[in-house]
Amino acid sequence: MTMTPMLAGVLTMLAAGVGIAGIPMLRDRGPLDRLVSRSGGTEPERQSIVRRLVGRLATVLGPRVAPTMRARQRQALALKLDLAGRPGGLTVQRFIGVKAALTALGGGIMLILVIGGSSPLLLPIAAVFGWFGPDVWLSREGRLRQERIERDLPDFMDILAVTVRAGLGYRGALLRVSESLGGPVGEEMMTSLRQMDLGATRRAAFLAMAERNSSVSLTSMIGATLQAEELGVPLSEALNEIAEDMRRAAHQEARRRAARAAPRVSLIVTTLIVPGAMILILMTLFLSSDVRDSGLLGG
Repeated sequence: MTMTPMLAGVLTMLAAGVGIAGIPMLRDRGPLDRLVSRSGGTEPERQSIVRRLVGRLATVLGPRVAPTMRARQRQALALKLDLAGRPGGLTVQRFIGVKAALTALGGGIMLILVIGGSSPLLLPIAAVFGWFGPDVWLSREGRLRQERIERDLPDFMDILAVTVRAGLGYRGALLRVSESLGGPVGEEMMTSLRQMDLGATRRAAFLAMAERNSSVSLTSMIGATLQAEELGVPLSEALNEIAEDMRRAAHQEARRRAARAAPRVSLIVTTLIVPGAMILILMTLFLSSDVRDSGLLGG
C-alpha cells in the first residue's frame, strides 16, 4: 500500500496534535495538586492549546508588527475596539498580534498541506483569512454592541429617571442603575463614572463616551442631559422626555427597516425562487415525457 504525500502530511499533523495535547497530561501532578491549587481561591479558567498558542504568538508578534502599521490604521483599529467594547481587554497592539499569530498559524498549516501535495493557492488564501478574519469578527461585534445599546438605552433612562425621582443624586443613581442592569449601556456608564472619579468633569466624561460609540440615541441622550444640566431643567423630567424621544426614534427606524425589507424580499423571490421553480417544472415535464426516446435531441 503506497502512501501519498498529502496523506503523509495529514498524518504528521495529527501525530503532532496528539503530542501537543498530551503535554498537559504529562505536567498534571494528580488530584492533590489540583486540590492545592483550588485552596487558594477560584481555579483559573483553562484555555485550549490553540488559544494559548495564539496568545503567546500574539505577545511576541504584537510589539514587532504594530509599529510597522500607519498611525491612521492603528487609530481605526482603536475605534473599532471601542465600538466593540474592547472584548477580552484587547488593545491595539494585542489585536494586531492576534492577527499576525493567526496568519502565521494558518500559513504554517497550509504550508504543510502544500508540501503534502495540495495546491499552492492555499497559502495566500490562509494568509488573507488569518489577517482579515479578526477584522470581520471585530466589526460584527461592534455592530451588535451598538444595536444593543440602541435597544437598552430607553429602559435604562426610564429606570434612571425613577431612581432620581426617588431622591438619589444623579451620580449615585447612575451608579446604582449601571450596576443593576449591566450590559453595554451599564459598562459605558461605569467607565464614565470611573473617569469622573479620576478627576474628569461630567461633560468631558460624557463627551468621551459619545466618541467611543456610534449610537445615535446615546449621542442624543448625552447632548440632552448636558443641555438640561446647563439650563437647570429638573433631571427626572428631562430623562423621561429623552426616553420617550428614543422610543419614538426606535419606532421610526423599525418602520424604515420594514420598508427597506420589502424590495429585498421581492428581489430574492424574482432572482432565486422563480427561476428555480421554472427549472423544476420544465425538468419534471421533460423527464415525464417521451422526448428523450423520440430522437429529437439526438439521443
